[in-house]
Amino acid sequence: MKRRFWGLVGVAMVSLTACTGSPAEPATVTVTETEEVEAESTGPEPTMTEESVPEQPTTADAGSGATGAAEQTFTMPAVVGQNLQDAQDLLQTMDSYVMDQQDATGLERLAIDDSNWTVCAQDPAPGAVVPISTVVTLAAVKLDETCP
Repeated sequence: MKRRFWGLVGVAMVSLTACTGSPAEPATVTVTETEEVEAESTGPEPTMTEESVPEQPTTADAGSGATGAAEQTFTMPAVVGQNLQDAQDLLQTMDSYVMDQQDATGLERLAIDDSNWTVCAQDPAPGAVVPISTVVTLAAVKLDETCP
């Protein structure tokens, strides 16, 4: 019985060694220890207050006369007729990264490769001055299709 047990252990060890293999070079592990040092306290710990949070500009700040910086804007270019990827690249050069793309045929297809689609419609309209946080919607069809 003992021989059978040790025989099985030997077979298991050989099997595990065969499965895992041995690396050509041993792995190097670097351990970096940091020492925690308590800072001398000169007063109470600072707490996060509403005043210490930087103000995030909103669309309302742009024309409300509120103190603080107004949100950056851009002039919407005319992208109808352009390749969808080129239109997106152009918008991103204007710091507009909030985009929605739609299948202009209404079939709700997803544009996996944006360079295979042509823009048929856009919102906002060309020439509109809009905040960079505005959602730009581009409706497109595949290159071999016509816009509805």
